[in-house]
Amino acid sequence: MSIRNATIQLVQKGAIPLLLAIVAGRQLVLTQTVGLSPWHGGGFGMFASIDRDEWRQVEAVATDCEGKTITITLESPSDLFSSRSLIYLRTVPELPLLATVAQALLQAELRPTEQPAVYSAHMASTSNSTCLQQVRLQVWRLRHQRQPSLIWYEPISPLVEARP
Repeated sequence: MSIRNATIQLVQKGAIPLLLAIVAGRQLVLTQTVGLSPWHGGGFGMFASIDRDEWRQVEAVATDCEGKTITITLESPSDLFSSRSLIYLRTVPELPLLATVAQALLQAELRPTEQPAVYSAHMASTSNSTCLQQVRLQVWRLRHQRQPSLIWYEPISPLVEARP
């Protein structure tokens, strides 16, 4: 047997399975440590899971300078966050990214929506930013239990708090 044939057999029998095991291990670590969605590379059991980024919720609650609690919606399209960045935030809710989003919300202009005490965030000029004391941000995922049949949301990221 030539060296070339031996190398090909080694790759076929050892390297490819080793590579697959490394990828699977990495995905398992990311789902447990960072909260990576199973539907976006976070596991091989994605079809058995209801944990999709579309169903994850980003809860943003702020306290304005008058002490009132307000809810901030993070929906696209928005001039503050792109659709892609919001999907990434829900899919991989890393602490540095959550902190960056919370800081951006502190600087944002908040506009009222049709729902009371709910505001949408927009890019602010220096004179139009809303006075906020703090912003709290957390990502929640949908959970399901078959017996008894229950559906609920649970936090997937720690609560991130930003202050000016």
